[in-house]
Amino acid sequence: MRIDTSSNRRAFFGKIARGTAGLAAGSVLLPHTSSALFGRKNSTVSLVTGTDRREAAYKALEPLKDDIVRDIGDRQVVIKANAGVGYPKAITYSTDIEHLRGILDFLKEVYGRKVIIAEGIASPAHSVTVSYENYGYYTLKKEYDVELIDLNDQPTTEQWIMEGVHRPRPVNIITTLMDPANYVISATRLKTHNAVLLTLSLKNVAMGSPVCHYKSKDKQNRNEKSFMHGGKGQVLGRELSYNLFRVAEMGARPDLAVLDGVTGIEGNGPWGGEPVDHGVMLASTDFVACDRLAIEMMGADHKEIKYLQWCGRAGMGEYDLSKIKVLGPDWRKHIVKYRLNKTADEQRAWIYENGLYDG
Repeated sequence: MRIDTSSNRRAFFGKIARGTAGLAAGSVLLPHTSSALFGRKNSTVSLVTGTDRREAAYKALEPLKDDIVRDIGDRQVVIKANAGVGYPKAITYSTDIEHLRGILDFLKEVYGRKVIIAEGIASPAHSVTVSYENYGYYTLKKEYDVELIDLNDQPTTEQWIMEGVHRPRPVNIITTLMDPANYVISATRLKTHNAVLLTLSLKNVAMGSPVCHYKSKDKQNRNEKSFMHGGKGQVLGRELSYNLFRVAEMGARPDLAVLDGVTGIEGNGPWGGEPVDHGVMLASTDFVACDRLAIEMMGADHKEIKYLQWCGRAGMGEYDLSKIKVLGPDWRKHIVKYRLNKTADEQRAWIYENGLYDG
C-alpha cells in the first residue's frame, strides 16, 4: 500500500486531523472513534508548586483521591517510569526516585496491594536493570510493597502502525500497558523532544509500549520502538505523531498522569538539553488535560502538538483549555517558556506544509 503524491499526503493527514479516514491506508489504521468509546473523564488538573519533588507529587494527587480510588477498583497499579536510557548521567532526564516516592506515599494510603514499577530499556544492548540500579530504584523495594519489572520481558500483541510513504507495518506492543486490568500511572518530566517538540505523560506510555528485543541476535529487528518514527520515507515528526495517537487509541495510554516540572528539560531533549528549574508538579486522571496544561506552562504552541490534539478530538480526554479545571495556584503565573530542540523548525514543517496547523 503506497501513496506518494503530495496531494494525497495532504488529504491523508487532513482526514486524520478531522477524525475521519477516507484513504485506504487511513481506513485500515484509523478506526472510527468517539468520546463514548473512552468514557467520560474528570478533566481536572491538580497543580502544586515547590521544590520538594516527593512532597509535590503527593500533594498533587491528594485532591484527586476519590477519582483515583474509584478508577483503580480491583485493578493492578502499574507505574510507568521514564528511565529507558540506563547510563548514570541520564538520571537528569529520567523519572527521579523522589517523584516515585511521592506517588508511592499516596498509594500506600489508598491501595493495599503490591505496586508494579515498569520500564523497558530503549537500547538492545542490555536490560532495564541497569537503569534501576543507576537510578536507585531498587531501594524502593525496602520502603514499599513494590515489584520492578522489565517491560521487554512481558507478553506482546501484534498491532499495526504507519511507516513512511503511508505503509502499514506490524509492531509488537507490550500488553502490560494496554491491559484494561492494569491501572497505568505515567510518571515523567516536562521535556522537549527531537521529533514531536514535547514529550509528556502520553508519550512516556505510548512510546514505551513497543518491545525492544535486547536479547535478540537479529541486529535489524531488535528495537521495535524505532518503528514508531516511520522508517523509510518518514518525515521528521509526522509518522511518530500519528503512531503515538494510534497506539494510544489501541489502549496504551495513562489512566493517571503525574508530571514532574520541578525540574524540566529544555533544548535538545529528550535525552539531552538543559535542566529548567520550573518548580511545578501536575496530576490528572485525564492525561490529555494534564499534557494540554503542561504545553501552556512550557510556553509552547498547542496546535503544533498534533498527537495530543488528535487524542482530544478522538475523545480520550479534554484538549480545550477553557474546559479544564485547574486546582491550585494560578497557572498563568508559573509559565516558563522552554527553549525547543534545535530541530524544532524541521519537526513542525509537515504541519504547515499540509495545512494542519488549525486542524
